[in-house]
Amino acid sequence: MGAGMSITAEARQTLAEALGVAVAPVPVFDVRPLELVTPCVYLDVAGRRAADDDGAPLIVVTFPVVAVVDGTDEAQLRALDVLDDQIWDAALELSGEPVSAVADDLDVGGPRLRALITVVDVVVAHLTLCAEKELVA
Repeated sequence: MGAGMSITAEARQTLAEALGVAVAPVPVFDVRPLELVTPCVYLDVAGRRAADDDGAPLIVVTFPVVAVVDGTDEAQLRALDVLDDQIWDAALELSGEPVSAVADDLDVGGPRLRALITVVDVVVAHLTLCAEKELVA
């Protein structure tokens, strides 16, 4: 983990970097930019939950990955189809788990912008109930 960086912040940075490669040349932001550019992809507020993997406890961070495009309705639909495929592929390569994707409209006080919000789960910690053993050389 980076110096002074939380596990959520590190997962956010890693996911944003992977998405940046996957959707290039579309810009990717690790948070919603103050001035929304289109097209773009950004990570929204993350949630966290406890889960288990065959009884082993895990900590999972859930990121809404927002893809935003402009243009005619048909152009937006086609662009979001492509971005969604790229987002899912990038998440799977990181051993993340894309859970769902839902369409949304963003109100930016101007033309209608369509968005697709893909929910991506990222396992950030495997917890153990076993006591650590000291290795003897």
